[in-house]
Amino acid sequence: MPRKEVSGSGRGARSPYDGRRLSLGGSFPVSTVVEGRRPAVADANPLLPPEVRFRPWRVLRAVPAPVWLITAAFTLLLATWSVLVPQYHAPDEPHHVDAVLRLAEGQGWPPVGHALVSPETVGSIAAAPYGTRAKPRELAVGPFTKADAPGRADRPDWGDLAQPGQPAPDVQQMMQHPPLYYLAGAALVKLVPGAPQDLRFDLLIGLLRLMSVLMVAPLPLLAWASADRLTASRTAGRVAALVPLAIPMLTHIGSSVNNDALLVLTGALTTLTTCYVLRGDTSMRTACWLGAFLGAAMLSKSLGVVFVPLAIVAYLLAWRRARRAQAQVGDGPALDDDETIGAGTPPASVGGRPGTPDLTPFLLADATAGPAVRAGAARFPWRPLLVGTAAALACGAWWFVVNIVRYHAFQPSTPGFTPGSKLSGWGDYADVLVNGTILRWWGDFGWFEAHVPELAARIGTAVIAVLLAVGIAQARGAARRIDLALMIWPTAGLFALMTLQSGLHFHRTYYVSGISGRYLFAGVASLAVAVGAGAASLGRFSRFTPPLALAGGLALQGAAGTMLFRRWWEGPRGARLDGLDNLLAWSPWPALAVRIVLGLCALALLATAVWSVVFAIRPVPRDPGERDDRGGGTGPGSAVALATAAGAAAGPDGAEGGHDWFGSDPNARTGGHPIPPVGGRPGEPRVDAEPTLTIPRRPGAHRHRRT
Repeated sequence: MPRKEVSGSGRGARSPYDGRRLSLGGSFPVSTVVEGRRPAVADANPLLPPEVRFRPWRVLRAVPAPVWLITAAFTLLLATWSVLVPQYHAPDEPHHVDAVLRLAEGQGWPPVGHALVSPETVGSIAAAPYGTRAKPRELAVGPFTKADAPGRADRPDWGDLAQPGQPAPDVQQMMQHPPLYYLAGAALVKLVPGAPQDLRFDLLIGLLRLMSVLMVAPLPLLAWASADRLTASRTAGRVAALVPLAIPMLTHIGSSVNNDALLVLTGALTTLTTCYVLRGDTSMRTACWLGAFLGAAMLSKSLGVVFVPLAIVAYLLAWRRARRAQAQVGDGPALDDDETIGAGTPPASVGGRPGTPDLTPFLLADATAGPAVRAGAARFPWRPLLVGTAAALACGAWWFVVNIVRYHAFQPSTPGFTPGSKLSGWGDYADVLVNGTILRWWGDFGWFEAHVPELAARIGTAVIAVLLAVGIAQARGAARRIDLALMIWPTAGLFALMTLQSGLHFHRTYYVSGISGRYLFAGVASLAVAVGAGAASLGRFSRFTPPLALAGGLALQGAAGTMLFRRWWEGPRGARLDGLDNLLAWSPWPALAVRIVLGLCALALLATAVWSVVFAIRPVPRDPGERDDRGGGTGPGSAVALATAAGAAAGPDGAEGGHDWFGSDPNARTGGHPIPPVGGRPGEPRVDAEPTLTIPRRPGAHRHRRT
């Protein structure tokens, strides 16, 4: 289908942007026909909203109310899990707590293999609801009853936990990890007067769990922002925000003391800035942000290294697309609809003759800088790569340079640490690798004490795989398919890295260790983007994907929560209220505070469910309270003219033959702020802009297929 050219709007014409705050999305796909290059860029500047560059405060300002609601519900769900799981019934939690308090007490970060768990940590295991009274240091099934719970005033402070005759401490294996999470925890503990020695041990664990909750809580918001920036689809953004709620293991790990919590946060931030680079933001400031987030991810955990190739490829793709668009200028014909100008930049229609388009690419950062476009807009992006590298090294990547110099390894192994479980051969290893990873990604709780039903984990994995395949297959153009495929890389790269490390260890020792689905959680945000794109590509069915995603997530969360509540608090023959009393008795927080959090969590989840149903049943799927601009207004600033032009060819819902979020419906935009069409010159008929050359700022724009 040929690309439409928009009759020029002079300097006195009304700009389609007009200073309005638009939601995050692709660049504004409008061409202007004017005389000369500088006037063209001057006219193009107002068409580019400020959101083309990464600005954290603008991301927050653009978040729609439903995403805030989903984020609040996720936060309260994490807080609920933080009291549902007994202390130390989370993977490696005693060692993580010990590493934090080691720094809080000023003991530093000794070399790998030179540190032992403190006597206070060994004593805290006996004081926590970990074992039974007879065997306090052996993992107990539960239930943990109110009768066994000491009163809050009788619980020992951290400094009083060490007891004579207690077992010898184990080696502290957390010294092999970077210390950023533990430094943050130590800083939080030191804010409390008298901590850690004069603070109750259960309050210390509770505070550190809440710190993890705050780290993981923004994940739905960041997943939405990434999907919005890459696909500009309302459905894709909403489904991406709901994905974290559907993973019980994520809420379990995100509410315990674990350095994976900070890796999840920094990985999501790195994903978001990478999406901006893919859509054309190659400014130095964004390079600094990306490098800082990448360095923080690497200083959180060595697994953060998987984002390094993602960032490099994003810049190389931006450069390649700009050069490809520049090469098209000499060939003469206009680009097809599925081609990309620059790195997500709008073309400027200029030239020596009126009406002759000049398709010389320019980066978004250049277009917003002023009327002059630098000649080197399509040059190799060595400057942002160097700036990003320097920022990454300064913010955390230096840790691994030190490791290579000191230990001759990227991450050293801990001598004397338990090697794992012994297996008979590679067949058993493959079974643990594949099936164990899937099950432990969805939910294998505590010290592998209980897990979600295997059938539910397999069905959930199949649904995700189908949505990923559909989203990539339905994407129009190789560039958009590549962008979505890149969103799968963090999860795939983490799995490959985990396989490499565990496989080498198994080859040497025939013991398997280091295999867990939680090691893939740094890629949840990017995976959610690809899942959201797949959900938005289902045509008429796409409007029902948010409530279905929420229903599936709540079913998994409900099944996991009920199973664990019965195991740890209620017992096989106990009553529900008795189980709640047991939980409240062992909680470090006042019973009233816990009840309030539980009630708010239920209300937030109910409100989210109501929103998703309203979203799906409306004739034009949109959020409650969002205005439908289809019904009135015909002036230059109205979206009705554009809706009429698009709807005449594509049907009432933007797609031939029916509703399709990947159609050209102007009200299908993520933020619900319609973009008005460009007015023509006096005496000329109006020609509405057609979304071409890049992913438009409308939902599901990446799936337009030519007929």
